[in-house]
Amino acid sequence: MSKKIVTILLASKPNYDEFAFKYFILSLNKIQSYYEFMFPEIHNHYYVSRYYDTNKLFSSFEKEVRPKINFENKPDYLINIITSTIGENLFFECRGNVAFVTTDTWEKYFSPPSLFEYLSHCIIASLLSMNEKVNLHSHRDTKGCCLDYTFFKMDDKVDIALGYICDKCKDEIINGIGKEYLTEIINIVNREWIGDINNFGSVAYTLKNFFKFDIGKDSGLNKTFWDKAKDYFCEIPKEIIVLIIAAIIGILIWRN
Repeated sequence: MSKKIVTILLASKPNYDEFAFKYFILSLNKIQSYYEFMFPEIHNHYYVSRYYDTNKLFSSFEKEVRPKINFENKPDYLINIITSTIGENLFFECRGNVAFVTTDTWEKYFSPPSLFEYLSHCIIASLLSMNEKVNLHSHRDTKGCCLDYTFFKMDDKVDIALGYICDKCKDEIINGIGKEYLTEIINIVNREWIGDINNFGSVAYTLKNFFKFDIGKDSGLNKTFWDKAKDYFCEIPKEIIVLIIAAIIGILIWRN
């Protein structure tokens, strides 16, 4: 069975590390056999207009953005990552085989989990919602399930941490698609594939050493000057810090 093509389009100017995010999402291609995630090669960025109204948002994309993009591989699903608000403060919204996922609702203080883990969570939830073989939608009750509606945004922190799909959604997936698909989706949402930051070759290790992104403590949103300064200070060996402090104290004593 050929994989379903999932095209991820950065439809707003990213407020996060674009290349670290691409690496993170494309890592999903190695751990499951149902979806082929890809980012189209676009030489000019085409950003969708900001609309609070979801109907206008989707209409704007179809009229202003999609016609300008020549997809080498026709997507089975098209997921747009934006930075503006969707409707009444939604995480994502789907229409047909097109979805919008926003970073707007994920605050720095929500991390961990990181913005990237939140985005992958929403991408999988939107793919479940768009799959024509099942009738899955966000449900109001918070069960810790990937498809919880989470009116209170901090509840989504719980859902991501649990990496769980509720029994009702599991039954729908098994009956509509099959157990193998369910197993692969659970393997994504449980986040075990990210691995340990100290384990050479893991996704977490590569993010840290190739992209300077520590998934255990960084939010994923673009860092301010003070964020970068704090990171630099934290990387200084403790022995050096002790020597610097001792030198400063020595100078202060000498001056007095």
